[in-house]
Amino acid sequence: MTLMSIEIQSFQMKRRLAVLLLLCTQTTLADGVALIQCRQLEDIAERVACYDKVVDARYPVAAGERAEPAATAVPDAQSLFGTNDAQARRIVETSLAVEQLDQIEATVTGIGESAGRKLTVTLDNGQTWRQLDNQTLRLKSGETVVVRKASLGSYLMEKKSGSRRIRVKRVD
Repeated sequence: MTLMSIEIQSFQMKRRLAVLLLLCTQTTLADGVALIQCRQLEDIAERVACYDKVVDARYPVAAGERAEPAATAVPDAQSLFGTNDAQARRIVETSLAVEQLDQIEATVTGIGESAGRKLTVTLDNGQTWRQLDNQTLRLKSGETVVVRKASLGSYLMEKKSGSRRIRVKRVD
C-alpha cells in the first residue's frame, strides 16, 4: 500500500464520518425542536401526548407492544416515613409530590423488649420501630411519642412530654 492510497482511504473515511455526523445532528436537532415545542404546552395530558409522539416517531413500537401503565396505589407520607426503600423515596421526591415529613407523632399500642433490653415499639399507625442504642426510655401503651429524622438517615424516638430519646429503626 502506498502513501497515496492510505491518504485517499483516510480522506474517504473522514468524508463518510462527516456525512454520518451531519445526519445524526439533523435528527437530534429536529427532536430537540419538537421536545421544546412539547414543553411549552400547558395541559399535562397534551404535553405527554406530544412527548409520546416525538419518541414514537424516533423509536417506533410494533402494534400491541406498548405496555399499559400498571395501576398503583398512591402512598402517603406517613406510610413511607422511615422506610429504607430507595424506590419509595424516589417516588415521593419526584412523581407523587407527597410531602416529606421530618417527624411523625403517634400513640404507642404495643411494647416488646429483647434479651438485650432493647425496645420494639408498635404505633397506632401500624409502624413498628426497634431500638438501636442502649439508652433507657420508659414507655407505656397509650403514650404519645414523636419519631424525628436525625443525622445520617437515622431516627430518634421520644415521649411527647419528655426529653429522653432513643435511636430507632423502622422494622416493617
